Amino acid sequence: MNGTALLAIAALAATTFSSAAQAADCPATMVCASNPAGIVSSLQAQGYKAVLGKSDSTGNPKISSSAAGYDYSLFFYGCEKNVNCNSLSFSVTFSDDGGNSADLANAWNKDKRFTTMSYDDSDKSLSISYDVTTVGGLNQVNFADVVDWWQTMLGQAHAFFDAHPAPKK
Repeated sequence: MNGTALLAIAALAATTFSSAAQAADCPATMVCASNPAGIVSSLQAQGYKAVLGKSDSTGNPKISSSAAGYDYSLFFYGCEKNVNCNSLSFSVTFSDDGGNSADLANAWNKDKRFTTMSYDDSDKSLSISYDVTTVGGLNQVNFADVVDWWQTMLGQAHAFFDAHPAPKK
C-alpha cells in the first residue's frame, strides 16, 4: 500500500472515530442525539409531550411528540448499534386523502428551506421531515430554536393543505 492510501485510510478512521467520540461525549448542558433522554427532557421543558421509545424498523431510539395539532416522530440516525446517535429527523406523515401527489410535494419543497416533503407512491402518503445534526451538541437555546422552526413548519402545513385541498369525491 502506498503512503497516500495509508494517509487516506488514517484520515477516514480518525474522522469516523472523532464523530463517534463526539456523539458519545455530549456535555451535560447540551442537547445531543447521543442522549435521547436529554432530548425528551428538553422537549418537556419547552412544554411539549415527549415519549421515548424505539423505531420499529431499526431499533434506534424514537421520540413521539406533537406540535401545531399534528403527532410526529423524532427519529435518531447515525447510531452505533442503536446508541451514540449523531443526528435527528423530525417527521410527520399524512395518509392519502385523495389529493396527495408528487406535484403537491414539489409545490411545498419549492418554497421551503428547512423541511422537505416527500410522496410515497406505494401508499399515497406525504411526509414532511426536518433533519438536524447534533455533533458537538446544541445548547438549549439552539435546540429550542430547532423545535420552534419545526412547529412553525407544521403550522405552515395547515395553511398549505388548506390552499391545496384534496378533490371532492
